[in-house]
Amino acid sequence: MRYMPMARVQTGMALGQDIYDGEGKLLLGRHLILEDASLEELLRLGFTGIYIDDEFSEDLTIAQVVRPEFKRDALEIVHSLFLEHKNYSMEQDNIQQVVMDVLGDVMGNSDLMCNMLDIKTYDDYVYFHSVNVAVLSTMIGTACDMNQEELDILTTAALLHDVGKRFVEEDVLNVKRALTEEERIMIVQHPKLGYEFLKDNFDFTPEVYESVLQHHEWYNGCGYPLRRSGSEIPIYARIIKIADVYDALTSKLPYHEALPPSEAVEYIMANAGAEFDPDLVDVFIRKIAMYPAGCEVSLSDGRTAVVMENNEEYILRPKVKVIPTGEIIDLKKDDSARNLTILELNL
Repeated sequence: MRYMPMARVQTGMALGQDIYDGEGKLLLGRHLILEDASLEELLRLGFTGIYIDDEFSEDLTIAQVVRPEFKRDALEIVHSLFLEHKNYSMEQDNIQQVVMDVLGDVMGNSDLMCNMLDIKTYDDYVYFHSVNVAVLSTMIGTACDMNQEELDILTTAALLHDVGKRFVEEDVLNVKRALTEEERIMIVQHPKLGYEFLKDNFDFTPEVYESVLQHHEWYNGCGYPLRRSGSEIPIYARIIKIADVYDALTSKLPYHEALPPSEAVEYIMANAGAEFDPDLVDVFIRKIAMYPAGCEVSLSDGRTAVVMENNEEYILRPKVKVIPTGEIIDLKKDDSARNLTILELNL
């Protein structure tokens, strides 16, 4: 299985993974042979690329930190929270089950990195984003040796961190121009609106509410809504902040194109100590593959290769498979590759 930008996807190719919409409904199933109609639908929905199965990548299996069915369940939960209804007691039970499922998978795969590009459409961004932030936050928390209770708080708060956006008009969330002052005020209110909504309708621990409220605080005190700094901000909110920005930067949105993971990681590293907790940034960069498995990269000798495997201790030196020869090069271990580097990710 390997990732391919939509501009290069052709009819007759086999889909490498299930694709869901923001409600958790299956759009296209794995192994589907793509036809003109399915390609047109993917383009219409705004997908920028997909994973395909082909002969060249048949020996590449990309381990997923959380099972697709659990991510699907999480999408359904987040989507339902953006609808108007009153049965929140049942929703709390569902949320807690999803949190347990995500936690179980992440803790069972604690040695894995975030190694796949997320396949999503920007029309359903807020739902995919909430689930991605929950998974990535849990990975960071696990790497910080948080206990079960702490991870439960973190995963719950991360999954719900943007629920306040249900009170913000969709046109404002997706605006392609500079925000007016009134629109900016609406946007920056969403942490407080989410905090109040959760306190009024659910029975979570206080740390969950506080972390939702403070997930836009900056480590240097320049964030919102309380302008807290350093350890005044709950550690859960500091972790969610990193995951939130990373997923936003690597997503195609109405007001910006998606950055490659390597550039998003560079941004977060550059802002450690200002926007982000520097100690947590150190943990974060060990869990994110700057060159995700299955993606094509340009090598410094002019060749192109597909990333086969990453190592969190050497994030810039993965194992790659050269196109079209199939030569396997371990950029960390192969003596002959000492002067060979990756120039860029081809997305």
